[in-house]
Amino acid sequence: MYKKLYIKILLTFLLVFFSGTSITHENISHNIDIASGDKCVEPTDIMRAQHHIFLNKQSHDTVVDGIRTKKYSLNNCINCHIQPSADGTYPSVKSEEHFCSGCHIKAAAQVECFDCHASKPFNNEKIEEEISKK
Repeated sequence: MYKKLYIKILLTFLLVFFSGTSITHENISHNIDIASGDKCVEPTDIMRAQHHIFLNKQSHDTVVDGIRTKKYSLNNCINCHIQPSADGTYPSVKSEEHFCSGCHIKAAAQVECFDCHASKPFNNEKIEEEISKK
């Protein structure tokens, strides 16, 4: 029994160690205005490595402690990073053109944020227009 476990552990280690590929954001093009790159809440290299930590902490602070701030809010990220395509539509969260999903699909990482949250910016003008019609 232990022999099978050791073999599984060894094979997993070898697969991970010798895979030779790593997921980076360097060669992944995003549909985002280059000029907005310097406006992020943290430097690019920090955001690439730790965005999930910031989002998880923000989620905990908001849901558990009732503390709402904009710096690391998912809505703030979505409003900046999810840009419309040339035809004015937003990319699907299931496509590689979506800012978040592009890397997560390549990394085979689950994106659970959008199970509850919107994956594209809200158009506040349309919402206000609908409210005023009622």
